[in-house]
Amino acid sequence: SKLFHRGTNPLAPDAVDLTQLTSVGDWLASIKMSRYAESFERAGVTTLEAAARVTVQELTALGITLVGHQKKIMNSVTALRAQMSATSQGFLV
Repeated sequence: SKLFHRGTNPLAPDAVDLTQLTSVGDWLASIKMSRYAESFERAGVTTLEAAARVTVQELTALGITLVGHQKKIMNSVTALRAQMSATSQGFLV
């Protein structure tokens, strides 16, 4: 699985190539938040597109209440959004 290719750049362990991720589970593992994978799945957040639309309020509803974890996930959500808009064919209106 792709998870073992992380850390190929020891200088930037947090610089995950989000384009290489294929699932919400992979994404959460890449930011060391796998413990929440089931919560995301139960809430119906099963695609990276859905993950990119998650809000802080939704994280709280998922039971992710630690501010540090919320920040980490939301920082990555922002990066997911940026990468998706960069790779999508259309223009954002």
